[in-house]
Amino acid sequence: MLRSNDAARFWKWFEVRRDDFRFFREMDQDEIVALFDELTEKLHQYCNSLFFEMRVNEQNEAEMVITANCDEAFFDDAEYLVSQAPVLDRWTFTALIQPDNENGGSIEYGDLELVASEMWYTAVEDPDTPDKLNILVHVQDYELLKENENLDDAVFILLQSLLGERTFASNISVYLVRELPEGEMAEDFPTLDTLPLYIEFLNAQRNTPQDKSS
Repeated sequence: MLRSNDAARFWKWFEVRRDDFRFFREMDQDEIVALFDELTEKLHQYCNSLFFEMRVNEQNEAEMVITANCDEAFFDDAEYLVSQAPVLDRWTFTALIQPDNENGGSIEYGDLELVASEMWYTAVEDPDTPDKLNILVHVQDYELLKENENLDDAVFILLQSLLGERTFASNISVYLVRELPEGEMAEDFPTLDTLPLYIEFLNAQRNTPQDKSS
């Protein structure tokens, strides 16, 4: 009941402020910061472990994604909150980050631009969690890029964009960003944009009954 009341309280507040978010680009920077800080505060009154992404297109049609930052323990909270969202004109509400099939596996984050088809990976099963993978993401010019404070966050966001939040959380245990192994060629590694298909293949294999006949 408390969660229901908190969700209703959040959406009641949001409904009043909804147009501020659709037109936030017309505000001064200080107003934008204050607006989104208030949204974070109101969201955390419902659940401290949820966050949001706000997307507004050129027609001022908006989408708010409620994310748990890949923490499966709070997926239900995100989905419940979105299930209680009101129907609002020009608004879409989404629980958890979904795979982004429109941008072709590329993102801009801070001063970095990452393109999944120009990155590579090595995947091995996590010995402690066999259903999950440990991923080494290989990038060109690693020695230069590793000094960029945005690199780890950018790769995290790119992986979420490629896989979607639920698939990321269910299938990736650890990811690290590294250079290509010394003496190896990029052509010897799969490109990062093929990771979703590889995970899909592994999951299909795991779910296929094994023939135990001798």
